[in-house]
Amino acid sequence: MFSRFDLACVTAPEVKRENWREHPKVMELIQRYAHDVAELSSLTKGMQAPEIAEIKLVGAVLGHDKTPNLNLESADGKVQFFQVSFKDAKTKKSPKKWKKWLKWILISMVTFLVMILILMLINRLSLLSLKNNKSSASACSSSRQSAAYTADLAEIRKSLLTELNRLPAWLTFKEARVHCTGGRMGVKQHEQRLLQCLLTVRNRTKNIPVAARPNLNQIEACAVTLCKRKLPHLASSCKRL
Repeated sequence: MFSRFDLACVTAPEVKRENWREHPKVMELIQRYAHDVAELSSLTKGMQAPEIAEIKLVGAVLGHDKTPNLNLESADGKVQFFQVSFKDAKTKKSPKKWKKWLKWILISMVTFLVMILILMLINRLSLLSLKNNKSSASACSSSRQSAAYTADLAEIRKSLLTELNRLPAWLTFKEARVHCTGGRMGVKQHEQRLLQCLLTVRNRTKNIPVAARPNLNQIEACAVTLCKRKLPHLASSCKRL
């Protein structure tokens, strides 16, 4: 219920049903009373920060949305009814805040996982390359008297020859193919043939795009191992490496 002074403001002649929202004093009064009601009303029970959701002008008779006239006369004087509904401000804003935090957390987690996967892939490729180089060097480091030694040298040349056969201009690399092939021969000939194969292929492919060049990592690792032995018959070829 309004006080007598406030009621006079609400029921002033210039305040009509169509324009009561346009009067700042009337709206200020209603909002002030609504805040007082919010502290006592059961409608705001459980709300952390109740605020006004809607203000409606209603009739004094149940079931009526509005009265015929703005003001009603009663035995006690003029009476005006306003219906106020409330909402919880924090409840409305909280989900948005949580959604924002959840979005940033998910983005951070995905970014972190992608970075880990990239690092793992780089590490995997590095280990694979290192393993291949070590395997080649290990094969060329075995005893020169063993049959496996010459077989490994021949296999390395054969592997490079396979890559050369994939290049489109096969006539250009005919000389390189000749140096990489070979039948039955002694240990020294196998060693010399491997170095000649490497030198020829490297010289013939140095001017083509890097992406199109054959992979020389395996044969280069083996050549380095052979040259470290400082064998007389390989001296001239090792100087050219």
